[in-house]
Amino acid sequence: MRKPECFGFPFGCASVVVAASVAGLLGSARHHVFSLLALGLVVLVTGVATSLTATAGTAVIAWGVHSGFTAGTLGELQFTAETGLAAAVFASATALGALAGTARRFVRDDAGSESPHPLEGATRTRLSGPDTPAHTPPVGECDGDHRSREGSSWSARTQVA
Repeated sequence: MRKPECFGFPFGCASVVVAASVAGLLGSARHHVFSLLALGLVVLVTGVATSLTATAGTAVIAWGVHSGFTAGTLGELQFTAETGLAAAVFASATALGALAGTARRFVRDDAGSESPHPLEGATRTRLSGPDTPAHTPPVGECDGDHRSREGSSWSARTQVA
């Protein structure tokens, strides 16, 4: 299964650029609230879909874009009451998104724990030769990483000689 946490920050950054561009087309230069709402929504969705670290990084990028290109010009960061409010909105969106994401993962993991592991009780056979190792179980945090993790559901019972 693909883990979205591995691509959370790049997802957030790309989403900030798209949302800021759309808000700019809708007139965020005159109505800064368009940018604030669009970027706040991006931070919230990033929090639900990815990790807290990726969401916090996305919030910082969103604040920089809002401060530098909506409240300021040519990327010059502004430290005003408006950008302070934007920081508070993005921090709140980070916290709310992280809580919603944690709840979503908890419910999903809870529902998934009722069904047995798809390979539970499966047998493996060795290839020819006494020194040929049994199949190595897949493990890791991101796709492509197949090293064994502590506490994995793989056991000696699933690798019968």
